[in-house]
Amino acid sequence: MAANARGVDALLAAAGLDAEAGVQVVAAARLPSVAFDPSLPLLVLHGGDPAPVLPGRHAHSGSVGILRALYPPAHELRRLSDGATVRLDVLDDPTLAADDWHVPPLDVVENLASPHGMAAISARLRAPDGCPWDRKQTHLTLRPYLLEEAYETVDAIENGTQADLAEELGDLLLQVILHAQFAAEEASFDLTDVYRSIAGKIVRRHPHVFGELKVDSVEQLMTTWESIKATEREEAGKADEGAFGGVARALPALPASREIQERASALGWDWDEIAGVWEKVGEELDELRRATTDGERLHEIGDVLFALVNLSRWMTVDPEEALRAANHRWVDRYRRVEALASERGVDLDALDLAGKDELWDAVKEADR
Repeated sequence: MAANARGVDALLAAAGLDAEAGVQVVAAARLPSVAFDPSLPLLVLHGGDPAPVLPGRHAHSGSVGILRALYPPAHELRRLSDGATVRLDVLDDPTLAADDWHVPPLDVVENLASPHGMAAISARLRAPDGCPWDRKQTHLTLRPYLLEEAYETVDAIENGTQADLAEELGDLLLQVILHAQFAAEEASFDLTDVYRSIAGKIVRRHPHVFGELKVDSVEQLMTTWESIKATEREEAGKADEGAFGGVARALPALPASREIQERASALGWDWDEIAGVWEKVGEELDELRRATTDGERLHEIGDVLFALVNLSRWMTVDPEEALRAANHRWVDRYRRVEALASERGVDLDALDLAGKDELWDAVKEADR
């Protein structure tokens, strides 16, 4: 039976709740598909048809699974029919769906698993009686931490467990939340503006998903993407910055080079086939060989790297990822060279270059 048929006032009275203080009402079957805030009282009603849930939206299955993801295991739900309380960790889906329930709200420090919780915690940290370190931070002082957390997240993707990745994504998200908190204190923007900005941008830039546009190839998709971005720059008054004005100046050189060349390609500035790219790499290497001054070498090394980034783009290889992998591979091999030297009772530092190369080649051969 629907909640309005039973009477919302009767449900609120049974739960001892005041609607003016805020309350959420949802059918048990729809919990996995409805966003709610555990810091507000929740009425879970029996009945209702399950709403469609997007595949992969939750790692936690079932209505009780969603509640367990958001509330502590010992959190007690009160059954409205008889006032009995049941701990969440002993509740199951059939029991939840059979009755109406009141789920009491969580305090700020308990509301750890919802988007609302961390925003409230960050505000508390910045309060006059909050953390002295957090109160001293600004957008500028947090720059190193933002970069550090981004790189640690990449490392977790490449080398960590799923738990490591979840932790590092949380650390990265904290940076976003703190920057939004700083702006909220200045009354310039807050998290709602951050959410609206990225969600609106994604919807605008995917008219083939959220609109009626039909695309036949990735190339057409990229051309459309760049056209939309150009329109956005114009509407934001940034059209005079040109097609490459949106490339962040703080972006590391390799990804910046790839971004520049991808934009150039979308604008029609590209080779017809990869043979031209190979030829350009060879041309730049020849010019580097002929360089005689420090300034010329700096210039030509840059041109060689730029050409190699373009070659990697044609090969659909991320140059940053390729170089990072080469760095890791070299360090790993050197550690194994040290281990092999120790195993043979050889003083690695005392070996000449030929002796070191022999150990290196032995380790390298083992990789094949």
